Amino acid sequence: MNIAGRRIATGLLGMFCLAAQALQFNAVQSSDPYEDVMQNVKDAIIGRGLNISDVLSASEMLNRTGHDLGYDKNVFEHAETIAFCSAALSHQLVVINPNNMVLCPFTISVYQLSGDKDTVHVTYRTPEAGEQSAEVIDKIEQLIKSIIQEATE
Repeated sequence: MNIAGRRIATGLLGMFCLAAQALQFNAVQSSDPYEDVMQNVKDAIIGRGLNISDVLSASEMLNRTGHDLGYDKNVFEHAETIAFCSAALSHQLVVINPNNMVLCPFTISVYQLSGDKDTVHVTYRTPEAGEQSAEVIDKIEQLIKSIIQEATE
């Protein structure tokens, strides 16, 4: 690779690292059974008239492949991510900037660590989209927080 190519690659890597550092994760814990917390999150989403587009099982995939990749211990007993959408908020996001589509669908992850059957974690990533989108991002974060609060009360 020539010098210009290395500079571009280094710049892109630096931007990626800064973007990765900007991500914020928020978590709430519950002592309720895992299945109850998962169902409560789904019910809270549906109860707001929102569409669940998918439920992704991270623990299934990670536990199935971990040993083949050299990981002797499963991190999760259970781990799923619920992907859902608010058409109204998604439209607001993309009108401001079509690139904001990358923030859809919104997600909430629910997991239980191997060896800790007494605690269920409910987590989400705080969306970031720049100053122009700050008002809509705040609405999305408040929506996610309200879903989690309802599900873990």
